[in-house]
Amino acid sequence: MINKTNDDVLIEIINFFESIFLLKRKSNGYAYADYKVEWLGQLGLSPSDRDEAKASRTTKKLQEHLKNKFGDRLCIEAPVAEGMTLRFASDNLGNINIDSKKLQAFDILDTETGTAFEISLSDAFAEFFKDVLKALLDSRVKQLYICMRNHSYKGSKKSGYLKVKDSQMVQQYITLVKLYKLDIFLVDLFPECNEGL
Repeated sequence: MINKTNDDVLIEIINFFESIFLLKRKSNGYAYADYKVEWLGQLGLSPSDRDEAKASRTTKKLQEHLKNKFGDRLCIEAPVAEGMTLRFASDNLGNINIDSKKLQAFDILDTETGTAFEISLSDAFAEFFKDVLKALLDSRVKQLYICMRNHSYKGSKKSGYLKVKDSQMVQQYITLVKLYKLDIFLVDLFPECNEGL
């Protein structure tokens, strides 16, 4: 599942999350990755704070860590389509001007390998489709790693990584985008939750 050219970045991402997550279980046995209290303290947050704040601040810390380790090889919050060329050759498009500052950005873009890494710590299922569209719209991206965790979602029997991985619709999208020269990989940020499944 891991592409050799991206091993170093992906391993660094997984190691980062192994140090900040801990395994928890709901009463129905569903296992999910929750933030360690010590980590939340470093972020200036508590367990009762909103999940969006935890996810946002954690992603920012990861981005800082990766930028320090890999330097200019990685672009953080890289705008979609910035300096883009056509994915497929065409003579009929004329002059197209794209203001990439008005578009969304990739969490992490490895410019050496053409790999985008999206970190989805909350609603991974909803973010999947947005992330795929961003990657399809950017010819620099040849591989998209969507990094997720199981999380505790109100009333849900499963969420995050498991929900995305088990979705037949998601699997069809992963197959379909290969036609557009894009490979998608689903990454479990805290596989301890899913051992034995």
